[in-house]
Amino acid sequence: MKKCLITVLLVCDFFLVSSFMVADDTLRQTIIEIAKQYQGVAYKYGAESPKAFDCSGFVRYVYRTAAGIELPRTSKKIWASGQVVHRDDAQVGDIVVFASKGGDINHVAILLDTDSVIHAVSLGPKTGVIISSLRDRYFGPRILGVTSFLPITQE
Repeated sequence: MKKCLITVLLVCDFFLVSSFMVADDTLRQTIIEIAKQYQGVAYKYGAESPKAFDCSGFVRYVYRTAAGIELPRTSKKIWASGQVVHRDDAQVGDIVVFASKGGDINHVAILLDTDSVIHAVSLGPKTGVIISSLRDRYFGPRILGVTSFLPITQE
């Protein structure tokens, strides 16, 4: 009986992984589409709902809604838990991690394309869920790296 149960579980795991890999491009696009739905939503430290977000709350909410992926709650833990991706290999939907000038990890955003991210910020007139260029004078120099919780798409 145990042998049969193990066989069934392995077959199920195979099909789940296969389906997930095939749908990777669609999953990444779904993450972006859902993230963009919340453009303009207010920033509130500690918030994680469609009424207001902080940066990690926004990324967590989008990943949970779009992909059923439960991410850690803080920027530091997201960086520590994901698969580090070289910036040149980063793909749409990956997570860009930022650090202060002192090196403390303090912000995360979702990569939209090679030059922009969507994120929840509280920075003077730039407040709420917005799209920013990675060349932005504030955010650009603070990029620490890119991490991913998604399968890598082969081109």
